[in-house]
Amino acid sequence: MVFILIVAALFLGLAVARWAQARHESMMLKGFRANAPTAHTGGEIALMFLKSEGVDDVQILEHNAVVTDYFDPTRRRLFLRRDVAEGTTLSAWAIALHEAAHALQTGETLSELKWRQSCIRMSRYIPMAAVFAIIGLMIARILIAKNAIFVAAGVIVILLLLNLGSVPLEFNANKRLRRFLDEHLKNHAQASTRLDELLFCMAIREVGDLLRSPRYFFLSALPGTGKMRPQ
Repeated sequence: MVFILIVAALFLGLAVARWAQARHESMMLKGFRANAPTAHTGGEIALMFLKSEGVDDVQILEHNAVVTDYFDPTRRRLFLRRDVAEGTTLSAWAIALHEAAHALQTGETLSELKWRQSCIRMSRYIPMAAVFAIIGLMIARILIAKNAIFVAAGVIVILLLLNLGSVPLEFNANKRLRRFLDEHLKNHAQASTRLDELLFCMAIREVGDLLRSPRYFFLSALPGTGKMRPQ
């Protein structure tokens, strides 16, 4: 019975992850085809937002790698891909603004942000590591096939729950943009609506990271692959 419940939760969780991944990818693709309402680039609009909130200790850097477009709360740096930092599309704005909003999450919320980032890293790298560990245990005949499926399903369900449990922090970041966007886009109602949709997709972006685990594992976790923490 427990096995059936875990497998059912696994399929439900994977369905949610697939929906989040598809939603994010399709909406962002459309957003990259739509021009922002003003000529500011993603990097510039993020800087304007930070300055409007009195934040002057965040450095915005271009970083093209597998792991990018994120705010580093320890070093107070915002890493953006070039097409985001220099782009003037709605998606460039949504990515840059959402990540910049994390810079306002300080105090108790900062601890929640760091935990959220830990959940994201676990979702990206533990699944593939678990696969190799389980295969090794099966080859060594320490783990039988049925128990291997049970362990794999349990690991994935736990990771999904951890990831989903910390998602509200992403919506909290979007709320911190509200005053700035209401002022900056008061004459651009249509763009404001579309940007809200893209910001929602940014909030659920990492829910689909579990499905991208092979990409992250082989391209940024193994020795000799891209750096997760640029200098």
